Amino acid sequence: YLKGSVHIGKFTFVGPHSTIMPGTKIGKGCLIAAYSYVQGDFPDFSIIAGNPAQIVGDTRDRDSALLEQNPMLKEFYDAWAKS
Repeated sequence: YLKGSVHIGKFTFVGPHSTIMPGTKIGKGCLIAAYSYVQGDFPDFSIIAGNPAQIVGDTRDRDSALLEQNPMLKEFYDAWAKS
């Protein structure tokens, strides 16, 4: 058996049927795709997918399009992202 702690940051979404192995650290605001096999350390705002899982993008890049359409949200988003 493998033993170890798992850290999942705030506002991180874990897709269905994903496996997170012991000793894994996932930062805040990450997206983990369905059926991913996650092991290791992943920084904040990562988009994670695959078997083995890899970083395939950054949620801040995806969020920028939404913030352009809704500029009144930018202040709140920046405050959250820096906390």
